[in-house]
Amino acid sequence: MFAYQTDLSEGLFKSLLSCSLASVIDAVVTVAIYGLLARLMKPNGAKFYLGAAVLGAMCAVFFEWFAFRFGLWAYSEQMIVLPVFKTGLLPFVQLTILVPLTIWIAAKLFRRNSPSRQA
Repeated sequence: MFAYQTDLSEGLFKSLLSCSLASVIDAVVTVAIYGLLARLMKPNGAKFYLGAAVLGAMCAVFFEWFAFRFGLWAYSEQMIVLPVFKTGLLPFVQLTILVPLTIWIAAKLFRRNSPSRQA
């Protein structure tokens, strides 16, 4: 967590809880993005995954804005901040890449393990 300011006086448990909650929210957002896009278009192809990346990036910008607005976390001097979005590079890239990648990996795993393929 070199790119975030951490206050060790608050304890390791609070930091762990905060990071765990953020991870759960990221997972829920990934499922929600998939659900939204699957209703709008066929869940395969470049448009689908590009849409997932764009929505992931938009969520990252919103989450970072929200976190700063309510003082949930802060960046250290090592975090590169994107000037246009005023968002850290790491959280921006994280959701932009991981949302479509997670959907793609899950699609591959579910297709391989589907009952119709095992017969």
